[in-house]
Amino acid sequence: MALWTVYLSLGLLVALNASVETRPVEKNKHCNTCETGWTAYGCRCFKFFNELKRWNFAEFRCLYNYNGNLASVHNHEEYIFIKNLVRQTTHASTPAWIGGHNVAGDLFWSDGTKMYYRIWSPDQPSFSKDENCIEMNSVHGNWNDANCKEEKPFVCVK
Repeated sequence: MALWTVYLSLGLLVALNASVETRPVEKNKHCNTCETGWTAYGCRCFKFFNELKRWNFAEFRCLYNYNGNLASVHNHEEYIFIKNLVRQTTHASTPAWIGGHNVAGDLFWSDGTKMYYRIWSPDQPSFSKDENCIEMNSVHGNWNDANCKEEKPFVCVK
């Protein structure tokens, strides 16, 4: 009986190993070319809009005009890229909306991706009254939770 259990266990191990190895692996992910006026980073396209909008209207513009969202930021290199994109247009560290927002104490990106990377300015986020949207390039150069009704330039991604 013990020998039968060993053979059965080995057979299951081989079957499981074979199923893992036969999964399709995406080796060379194809990235689309960005449209004119958009700048590629990785497989995503970004654009800074130097026009003042409330957070929800900025998200609406990204979504309905460009089939995108306010920018989600997933690592430090990507954040530096977005900061430089803003600086190229404004020649300053201009505060701008990105896609982060607070819902019942939890932080989300407007594109539905999880927020693992965060780079808050000192003493932020405070989530004071009506401060539920994230701006980049705040007073200390990083993120701040701001009133969503404030009008700011914004960064879209698609």
